[in-house]
Amino acid sequence: MKKLWVKLNLLLCSIGITGCAYYGDIHNNSHEIDTQTLTTYHHYTPQNSTPTNISGWWNKFNDPELNQLVAVAIQDSPSMQVAESRVREATHMAEQASAALWPSVNLSGYIEKLYFPETGLIPPPFNGKIFHPGDLGLNFNYEFDFWGKNRQSLKAKINEMRASQAELAESQLILSASVAHVYFQLCHDVSQVAIAKEKLAVNQKLFQITYNRMHHGIESEIPVKTILVNLGQAKEVLARYRQDEALSRNQLAVLLGKNPFTTAITTKHFVFHHYAVSIPASLPANLLANRPDILAAKLRTEAAANKVNVAKAYFFPDINLSALYSYQSIELNNLFTAQNRNNAITGAIDLPIFDAGARRAGLRVQYAEFDLAVDQYNQTILTALRQVADQLANLRAISAQLNAQTISYNAIQHNDKLYKARYKHGIADYVQVLENKNLLLQQKAEQLDLQTQHVQTVVALLKALGGKDA
Repeated sequence: MKKLWVKLNLLLCSIGITGCAYYGDIHNNSHEIDTQTLTTYHHYTPQNSTPTNISGWWNKFNDPELNQLVAVAIQDSPSMQVAESRVREATHMAEQASAALWPSVNLSGYIEKLYFPETGLIPPPFNGKIFHPGDLGLNFNYEFDFWGKNRQSLKAKINEMRASQAELAESQLILSASVAHVYFQLCHDVSQVAIAKEKLAVNQKLFQITYNRMHHGIESEIPVKTILVNLGQAKEVLARYRQDEALSRNQLAVLLGKNPFTTAITTKHFVFHHYAVSIPASLPANLLANRPDILAAKLRTEAAANKVNVAKAYFFPDINLSALYSYQSIELNNLFTAQNRNNAITGAIDLPIFDAGARRAGLRVQYAEFDLAVDQYNQTILTALRQVADQLANLRAISAQLNAQTISYNAIQHNDKLYKARYKHGIADYVQVLENKNLLLQQKAEQLDLQTQHVQTVVALLKALGGKDA
């Protein structure tokens, strides 16, 4: 008996160990930020920017450094990793829902050692003896999905999975647009710092000339104080643009998923190109095809419709089939004999009769969630159309301002050449040359603002179009 007891224990243990469902290939994919990685130095420059294999709307700008920064952001940004985790979660929830369509089989058993006392409740001939009851059997269970409850639940999870995939694409679109916007802003800030330095140098020359003239009695103190004010304003503008440049670098580093304290981004000065965006004739249809947020909202609506069908299925009876094949005995010696075999097949039905309105309330909840999903889908479409219309209006306005400003800039640039020529021939004073240079630099700074706004508006328009134009 003792040897049989040991063998059965070993048998059940071995079955339990080897028969368990395998999960060794399932693991987490995200990790907390390691303090060591925060100290890693990263340096991005136009020279080491190489073409990437990631294709996207940003390639329209033909800027290798922008391509590199977007690729790094998509790979390392926590916002993308969050979206990817949601896709994995939705995928595995769909896999879990699909399991309900299949039967389940499990092995169960137990072994006991019981002693019934002589004066206890158990009568002879069992009292005063030790018994070793045991049970070992296979259990089978299957739910007949006559009303489509499990199938509709699976469809809902699949639609939610596809919606999370569309939201991943939306996260990539938002992230890449943010990187492009801040990148062009950084190029703008770098160029504005250079202009501000040049303007400061011009004002310093003006101050020196005016001060020397005052010192020799040629000028009064009034123009000196005026130029001193202009000099202070030039220093203030330079400090502000340096601040903007530092903030743009910090923002861009975080978008890349890097530590701003250990990330250096060396970029070129802003170079303007007039980018055109082709707007399709069938704009709403184009948005429906390209905008991932609209696709995600549509799929959420379909998932909500599937959940309504699941709630309806609860009004009908559940029918289950279960089966049992086992051996049961109060003595292990006789466990596997024919007379101790236990077979059972059970058909069970769960028919709803009275639940105090719980099923009706559940259906109303699902209809409310479906209405909410439809309303959000409609609002997403209207928001997308407004965003495109806004960016088109902005682009037209900025283009008109840029054309008008270019005329002013060209006129002052022409005057700059004339003043230099007149000064060269001794006709004009050098102060006039410097004052016109100040006007030219001011116009150049305004032109740079408008040019940057134009490019950033193109980025916003491409984003509003779902990352694609006609």
